[in-house]
Amino acid sequence: CAILQCKRIHSSETDNSTDLQAKLETLHLAQYFLDSFYRRAETNGVHTLPKMRWNISGAFIGKLIGKLADALKNGEEDSRSLVFSVFMVLPLLPTGALCQEIKFSGSEEVGVNHDSLGSAVDAYAHHVIVDSMYEIVISDIQGEITSIVFFDPQCHTSDLGYWDRGQPAIDTFMESHKCNKFCKALSLEVQPHTTDSQSSNNHKGPLRIGFDS
Repeated sequence: CAILQCKRIHSSETDNSTDLQAKLETLHLAQYFLDSFYRRAETNGVHTLPKMRWNISGAFIGKLIGKLADALKNGEEDSRSLVFSVFMVLPLLPTGALCQEIKFSGSEEVGVNHDSLGSAVDAYAHHVIVDSMYEIVISDIQGEITSIVFFDPQCHTSDLGYWDRGQPAIDTFMESHKCNKFCKALSLEVQPHTTDSQSSNNHKGPLRIGFDS
């Protein structure tokens, strides 16, 4: 397993706990939408997508019951295993020469990939924004491609952490995304179908489980 915390510099116990909770929520959202992405593919008779997943299985947030080791004095190297009492545990991904990591999109840069795997990832990102009714973008998609496991995503919505850029990031995605063969095969919309009443209020709709026929 891998144990994660925020860096001690510029972070407090409260910041660390809040950020880890947002990160865990983002991972669950990312996997939820990946599952619904495959359901959309099944509905549309698309059976050529690669098998992808997020590194979320068994992940949890824990809190140290005992006392943390004392912080070191200024100028001393901090070699403590934990610097805050709250931590997140994730499956440890393989490393080494036989593993290859690829970044498909940036935190605020829309993915423009041309190979089959990258095109599937871009279509997944398109699916997220459509299936969330244009309220969520999953970005900073990267992964270990030997087994196609993604990790450390960012989410733009309204309240999921420091990196959340909200509506401007959603608008940027819709303006910059280029549909590919998977987007078309999955009948993903190019632009949101909104009415004046929908665009003039702040209602946050539920996530859609089913798909239009």
